[in-house]
Amino acid sequence: MQFRAGLAPFPAGGPGTCGLPLVKLVELGSLNQDLPHIEEDLAVRVEAIFERCPSLQGFSIQDAAGLPKNLQAAALEGLVVTDIGIYPELEPALTERVYDEIAVALLDFICTRPDARGVLNGRTFVRNLH
Repeated sequence: MQFRAGLAPFPAGGPGTCGLPLVKLVELGSLNQDLPHIEEDLAVRVEAIFERCPSLQGFSIQDAAGLPKNLQAAALEGLVVTDIGIYPELEPALTERVYDEIAVALLDFICTRPDARGVLNGRTFVRNLH
């Protein structure tokens, strides 16, 4: 045991919280090791949207605060899907399904990744043609 003048001895492991040995802290980046990097995760999710919606050519994400009030009602966590490009043109019911596919996928991304809003805001995603 180590002794300090006028104080109780440290345990053999040295000083720590409440007299217990020091514990090695986990680095913050390793707390969610099971999650892929946010940009990789986003790329996989957007690619899946384009695979499920062959007519979808692209879409943008904007902060709802800068848009007219009637568009703000469709916001997902303060973000709005805008400028949806579809070709060939689909009937309105199918166009709505494309919007729903985008919204559900992005809402899942936002709920899974707390920092997703900052990554999505102001982005445009387009189909990659080979």
